[in-house]
Amino acid sequence: MRIPTKVAAILALAVLAPAAWSAPALAAADDGRVTWSVVPADAAGPDGRRVVDLELAPGERATEHVAVSNHSAQEVTFALSANDGYLTERGSFDMRPSSVPPVDGGAWVALPDEVVVGAGETEVVPFEVVAPADAVPGDHPAGVAASVRSGGEMRVESRVGVRVNLRVPGEVVAALDAELLGVSFTQGSGLFEPGALVVRYAVVNDGTVALRTTARVDAASALGGPSASAPEGEPLEVLPGGRREIAVEVPGVWPLGPFGVDAVVGATVAEGGAGGGEVPAPDDVVLTDTAWALPLLHALVLLALVLVAWAVRRALRARRSRLDRLIERARAEGRAEVLAGQG
Repeated sequence: MRIPTKVAAILALAVLAPAAWSAPALAAADDGRVTWSVVPADAAGPDGRRVVDLELAPGERATEHVAVSNHSAQEVTFALSANDGYLTERGSFDMRPSSVPPVDGGAWVALPDEVVVGAGETEVVPFEVVAPADAVPGDHPAGVAASVRSGGEMRVESRVGVRVNLRVPGEVVAALDAELLGVSFTQGSGLFEPGALVVRYAVVNDGTVALRTTARVDAASALGGPSASAPEGEPLEVLPGGRREIAVEVPGVWPLGPFGVDAVVGATVAEGGAGGGEVPAPDDVVLTDTAWALPLLHALVLLALVLVAWAVRRALRARRSRLDRLIERARAEGRAEVLAGQG
C-alpha cells in the first residue's frame, strides 16, 4: 500500500519528536535489530553522570564527551546532532528535531556528524561548547543525540540523547506567571462519599532560569460545609520560556453548592540552575475561582425515589378505586336481588 507523501511526512515528524533521554537509555531501529545507548562520559568512557552540567561565561568554551554504545550484532554508523532542549507535556526532556535549526543552547554545541561503532563496542565522542560573546545570563538547555535512519518510502529517525544543561552566570531573572484554566467537580462513587474538585492551571516561566514549581490548592464551602485541600505534590520543572499545564485534584469535597477555590502557585530556582541558591524565588501567584459542587447524583436518586413513590401511590389509588367499584357493584346486585324477591 502506498502512503501519501503528506501523510508520510506527518508520521515521520511524530517519530522525530520523542527521544529517549534517561541514562542509560536504549532505543531500537524500526527493523528491531539495532539498539544503542548514549551517556555522559569523560575521555576514558562513561563517568556515571546522568546529565552534562556546564557553566560558561560569555565567550568561554569547554570540551565534553558522550559515550555511544552499540548493543547490536553488527557495526553501525550513528548520526550525531545537537539542538535546543525542551520539556514535553509529560515533563520529560527532549530536543528539537534535527530538521529544526537550533537558536539557543543547541547552537553552542559542535560535534562530529557521525560515529562508527563496532558490534558490542563503545566509542567516546568529544564535543565542544562555546558560549557566544553576547550570551544572556541564565539557563540554555540543549541536548546531544545519536540516531539511525531507517530507509524505505518513509524515512524515520530514531534518537537517543543526553541532556546538556548550559548556564551563563550573571544577573538572571526568576519570573513566574500562572493562568487558571478551569475547575470541575467529580462526584464520589457512592451517595455517602465525598467527591473531588479538579483544578487545571498553566505555569509559565517568564525568566531566564529553570524553575521548580509547586501549588497549594484549597477549597472552602460557601455554605459553611467542610473545607478541603490538595496534598502537596512533587515540584515540577519549567524551563525558561516554557509553559506547562497541570491538573491538581482536591479530594474530600462534599456536593454542597458553591466552593471558593484558591490556588497558590510558587516556585524556586531549579537546583543546579544558573546562579544557584543566590537567585531569590519569584513571587507566588494566587489564582481564585468559584466552583459549583452540585449534588447531581443525590438529586437523581431523590428524583427516582419520588417517581417510585408516585408510581406506588398511583397504583394503590387505582387498586383502591377498583375495589370500591367492585364493592359498589356487589351492593347494587344485592339490592336488586332483594327487590326482585319482594316483587
